Amino acid sequence: MLFLFVGYYDVEKMNQSSQQELDAVMERCNPPLDTFFTKLNVLSEWHPGAETKRARILDGQIQHQDGPDPDKTEQIGSLIVFEADDLEQAVDLALLHPTTQLPEAQKYGWRMEVRPLIDPKEAK
Repeated sequence: MLFLFVGYYDVEKMNQSSQQELDAVMERCNPPLDTFFTKLNVLSEWHPGAETKRARILDGQIQHQDGPDPDKTEQIGSLIVFEADDLEQAVDLALLHPTTQLPEAQKYGWRMEVRPLIDPKEAK
């Protein structure tokens, strides 16, 4: 089965740290990332850019907005498609990611979620 790993971070919390501190934390991510990518069958990985455009319908009109939702400081940091036998195995594998392996994760508002990917041709 295919699963989507979504990693999140809190922009405000990340911005409170110096670049030197962030670089050091990212360096500490390397060992758990090596384990993560060794144990998972990753099919693709993306890191969304910072530029954002939003749209929604309100009172019958489409509203276009630039930038992330100002009411939310949480942003997507990574999107990873990988294979696992079932959701339980997918979660066990996803827990190897630095999001749940580093003590700094809480400080920076890191969290992850795993979702099964359903082929629309098979979902009826």
